Amino acid sequence: MSNIAFAQTSSINFLKNEIASATSDRQKLTWVLALCEQARNMHPDTLLTYANLAGQIANKLGDKTAATRALYYISFGLTNNGSIDAALTITDIGLKQLQQGNNPVLAGEFYNQKGRCYMRQSEYGEAIDMGYKVISSGEQSGDTLLQMEGKTLIGWAHLEMGRNRESLYWHLQALNTTNDEEFRGRYAILFANLALNYSALGNADSAFYYIDKAVKYSRKYENLFALSNSLAIEAQLYARAGQASLAEEPLKEAVAIRKQIGDPFYIVSDMAQLGIYYANNHQPEKGIAISNEGIALARKYNIDTKLFFLYNTLAENYKAAGDDTSYANTLKKIIELKDSVYQKNSAHALAEMQAKYELQKKENTIIQQEFDLKRKNYLFYGSLFLTLVILSAAYLIFKNNKKQQQMKLDQMREDEKRNSQLAVAEAEEKERRRIAADLHDNLGAYAVSMASNIDFIEMHRGSGAGKDVYVQLRNNSQEIISQLRDTIWVLNKDELCLTAISDRIKLFVNRINPIYPDITINVFEKIRRDLPLSSAEAFHLYRIIQEAVINSLKHGHGTEIIITISSETHWVITVSDNGKGMPGDRQPAPGYGNGIGNMKKRCEEEGWKIEWLSNGPGTTVMINSCA
Repeated sequence: MSNIAFAQTSSINFLKNEIASATSDRQKLTWVLALCEQARNMHPDTLLTYANLAGQIANKLGDKTAATRALYYISFGLTNNGSIDAALTITDIGLKQLQQGNNPVLAGEFYNQKGRCYMRQSEYGEAIDMGYKVISSGEQSGDTLLQMEGKTLIGWAHLEMGRNRESLYWHLQALNTTNDEEFRGRYAILFANLALNYSALGNADSAFYYIDKAVKYSRKYENLFALSNSLAIEAQLYARAGQASLAEEPLKEAVAIRKQIGDPFYIVSDMAQLGIYYANNHQPEKGIAISNEGIALARKYNIDTKLFFLYNTLAENYKAAGDDTSYANTLKKIIELKDSVYQKNSAHALAEMQAKYELQKKENTIIQQEFDLKRKNYLFYGSLFLTLVILSAAYLIFKNNKKQQQMKLDQMREDEKRNSQLAVAEAEEKERRRIAADLHDNLGAYAVSMASNIDFIEMHRGSGAGKDVYVQLRNNSQEIISQLRDTIWVLNKDELCLTAISDRIKLFVNRINPIYPDITINVFEKIRRDLPLSSAEAFHLYRIIQEAVINSLKHGHGTEIIITISSETHWVITVSDNGKGMPGDRQPAPGYGNGIGNMKKRCEEEGWKIEWLSNGPGTTVMINSCA
C-alpha cells in the first residue's frame, strides 16, 4: 500500500507507520481502524483500500463488530467517490447486522452516513429522518458528538432547501449541545455552517465571526474537510462584502485541499463558485464553459443537490453574455429543479418526521424510566431478599407501573394521531376554499367571455363577423391556461421566497415581450435577504406586479418598464415606466378598469401599502410589505 499518497496530515502519517510496524493481525486491525477514523481527510480511493483491509482482517479474526465498522468506512468512501447507490446498500447491510446486538453509537454513525447519501441525492426529507435517528441514538448512548452530528445533518438539509431560519435553529441546537469549547472546536464544520446561515440571513458580522472560528479550529485539529469548506465559504463572504482581492488566497488553498481529498461533491461546488466569479468579472464565455462542465460532472456522479447552484451560475453567465434565450431557458430549468426538490421534501412530510421524532423521544424517555425502575427494584430485592412479603409487594407495584406507563404511551400515540388528522383536515379545507375563490375570480370572467363569443359565432355563422371573435376566443383560452399555470405554481408550495417570485416574473416578462416589441422590460433584484412568503401572499404579490406591468403596457404609452425587487428588513417592489404619467392628483387615469381596485384589495387583505407615484415623464407603482 506504499503507492497511496493522497491527502496527508501528521496523524495520518503516524498511523500509517504504526500499521507498517504492527506485529500481529489484532494490532494491525486496531491501527487500520484508527486510520479510517481520518476518513474526511483522506482521498476515497485511499479510504476504500484501508477499509477493505480492515474488513479482511476482522473476518479472519472473527471480530463481527470490527467487520461491521469496516462496512461503515467502505460506505463512507463510496459516498465520497459518487457511488451513492452502492454506499446505501452497504449501509443497510451494516444496520441489519447491528440489529442482532446493542451498539447505539455505531448504529447512529450508520444513520448519519445514510443521511449523507440522501443529501447528495437531494432527498432532504429522508436525510432529516436519518438526523432524528442519529439524535435518538446519541441520547440513548449519552454520546454528545452523535447528538451534534444529528442536529447538524437536519440543519444542513434545511439549508440546502433554502429554509435558512430553520437551518440556523438546528445548527444553534447542535452548538448548544455542549459548553465545552474544545469539543466544539474538534467539530469545526458546525461553525462553517453557522457562517453560511448568517450570510444567507444578511448578517455579515456574525458570518465572519463564525467562519474565523471554523478556519482556526480546522487548522488546529488538522481537519482538512472542514478547512477546505471553511476557506471556500470565507472566500464567498469576502466576495459578497466587495473585498474580492481578499477572496483569492483562501479560494486557492481550498481548491488545493479539494484536489487532495478528491471528493467530486465539493469539486463541482467550487466550479460553480468559479463560474460566479467569471460572471461578475466580464468573462461569461469561461463561466458558461465551467458551469456546463460542472453540470456534466454533477450528473455523472448523481450529485443532484449541486445542480441548482450550477444552473444559477449558468443563468448569470448567460445574462452577462446578453444571451436572453438561453437565460430564459435556464430560468425554466431552475424552476423545474425547485419544483422537483419541493415534491421530494414537502413541508407536510417534514412535519410528520418531526412528530415521529417527538414520539420516539417520548418512548426513549419511558424506556429509560423503565430501566431506572428495574435497577431500583433489583437493588431493593437484593437488600430485602429474606422478606418475601415485601418482594411480592414490590413486584406488584412494578407490574402496575408498567401497565400505567403502557396506557400512557398508548394514549400519547392516540392523541398524536388525532391531532395530526385534525391539522391536516383543517389545512385541506382552508386550501380548498382558497383555490375555489381564486379560480372563480380569475378564470370565471374568461369563461363567460368565451361562452359569449360562441353565441356570437352561432348567430353570425357564414358571415365575416366571426373572425375577430375567433381571435378573442384564442386569446381567452391562452389566458386561462396561463392563469391555471400560475395558480398551480403557487399551490404546489407551502411558502415561496422573493427569488422564486422574481423568477416567475421574469418568465412572465419573457412571455409578453414579443407582443410589445417596441417596449423594453427589465427586472432588477436588490435582494439582501431572501424573505419567505406564504403561498397566498406570493400569489397576491405576483398578480399585483402582473397587473401593474399590464397597465403600463396598455395605458403608459412609454418605451421602457423597470421592475425592481428589493429586500432588507422588509421587501419593496416598484414597477416604473417612462410614459405619459398621471394627473396632478396622483391617481390612476380613467380607463384603467377594475385592475386598480383588485390591486388595492389584494394589498389590503395582506396588510401591504400600495402607492402610485409620478416621477416626471412616467409612473411608478410601489408595493411595500411594511404598511
